[in-house]
Amino acid sequence: MTASRACRLHDRRAVVLIVAISSIVVHLGACGKVAPVSDDPVAPPPEPAPLPAPVAEPDTVATVLPDWPEAPAGEPSPSLWEDLFQQALDEIGQGEFERGRDLIFQLQELATGPAPSDADSLYTQHRRSIQRRITYLAGIASELHAFGGDAAVADSVLTTEYLTLSGLGFPDSLVPATGTVLPSLQADLLKARHERVDRWVDYFTGRGRRHFQIWLDRRARVDSLITTILVDEGLPEELLYLAMIESGLSSRATSNVGAAGPWQFMPATGRAYGLTVNWWVDERRDLELSTRAACRYLKNLYAEFGDWALVLASYNSGEGRVRRQLRTNGHDNFWDYRLPRQTVEYVPKFIAAARLGRDPEAYGFTIAEPAPLAIENLTVDDATDLSLVAECAGVPADEVYRLNPALRRRATPPGVQEYAIRLPAGTADRAARELRRVPANRRLTWRKHPVQRGETLGHIAATWGTSVRAIQEANSLGRRTLIHPGDQLLIPMPRELQELARERAAAAGRYVPPAGHERVTYTVRSGDTLGAIARRLGVSVRHLKRVNGISDPRRLQVGQRLAAYRPPRNS
Repeated sequence: MTASRACRLHDRRAVVLIVAISSIVVHLGACGKVAPVSDDPVAPPPEPAPLPAPVAEPDTVATVLPDWPEAPAGEPSPSLWEDLFQQALDEIGQGEFERGRDLIFQLQELATGPAPSDADSLYTQHRRSIQRRITYLAGIASELHAFGGDAAVADSVLTTEYLTLSGLGFPDSLVPATGTVLPSLQADLLKARHERVDRWVDYFTGRGRRHFQIWLDRRARVDSLITTILVDEGLPEELLYLAMIESGLSSRATSNVGAAGPWQFMPATGRAYGLTVNWWVDERRDLELSTRAACRYLKNLYAEFGDWALVLASYNSGEGRVRRQLRTNGHDNFWDYRLPRQTVEYVPKFIAAARLGRDPEAYGFTIAEPAPLAIENLTVDDATDLSLVAECAGVPADEVYRLNPALRRRATPPGVQEYAIRLPAGTADRAARELRRVPANRRLTWRKHPVQRGETLGHIAATWGTSVRAIQEANSLGRRTLIHPGDQLLIPMPRELQELARERAAAAGRYVPPAGHERVTYTVRSGDTLGAIARRLGVSVRHLKRVNGISDPRRLQVGQRLAAYRPPRNS
């Protein structure tokens, strides 16, 4: 473009904007002075409208001040807001953009934030009105400022202006007439310059370099899944780095207060956002399900606060604490809030991680080749052991465990139909085919435990290496703990727990039968001997003594109930 053509373009843009600002001044400043229209000869003023019929003028003109709403005690008066707004209009209309911007920010300090609880409705509405007008006026001022300079550099100038004013929270309809439009998280947060951010950058590139490199290596596996979900949910993909600073992108991560999984949900929060957390399953550790839940949570936080720094602070320390700070301070500037030290450092830590993550090589890190998870689902009914599924799929059990971190007992939960097990891509068909050949009762071993006099659920759970809650769920007991002698309880025993139970039993001197053996009992009668009872039950005397803890066979008592375990009859 030639210099003369650029100048003409600049003149035309300036004229259009000056006319626009004059029109808006008329509407926004209807209660006060109207800013003068530029007398630029390139744009002659419009023809004046016909004047109304002349009326007799009074001898004196009284100045009538608007009847503004009354301010609550300690709050700024609406008349002060209007005076500052009129001054800003005047300065901007006369081309004094810097002075106008200063007045806008003074006004922002006075009027930003929610109205006090004791304010009446008129005061609250006036406050909202002035906030809206500040936003629009700031946008107009930034565009006039940009086009008032060199037209050739207006793009970059305007982008900078909007970033500077981003704290005012522009509505989606108020976008720059030119310049780069940045995503809200970048404009709102990632461009922040603060010494705390610099300290975290120094840490990640210094003493914390090894850990950050591990995080980057993990990102190569989960990046595509997480960012796809974030974009699908309408959230900035940079929120990947929230999971990075929370857990290092590890599904196994657990905090000392009970938060778990890549997004570090507490149990109650996880359940509130649709995740199952019980003895069998902890979906906080499932990458896909927990990311969906995190998206729902983050969208709720953003709908309330409208500022990404406050969203992240709420995610870390709870929205109640941030809500109180917003109410106390009357503004949404995170950097001025009084929050716990962990939260004060949390937001700059996120910014630093996102900054390094966008260009790791510039900071000396190695970028791992993308290795997205290649998985497919196998649907099973009722409880199924993961090691059995791995055997059917022809893959190592550890690989299946790693792909299903939500299954805490390495088995699908009992009573759940169509549960999806994640397998390496290309193995699900074989696993399904082989699994159909395995009888349902062999997919997860269950023990029948007849309740003895004096036993409690806690004692039984300890005996079998399981939990009270698991026994309650398997036997539909709800939260009840009352059991009676003779009750038959089902004890779910995945292979992992069988081995654990055997180890615990051996250490405690107790007997745990082999998988699949059935339990039989016999009540001692007068004249019985241990040898005769063993022959009757089809087991050895040594077996009877071990199972029942008998040290002296001569001390059998009439009515005593003995137990034994035999292989299945069809084996």
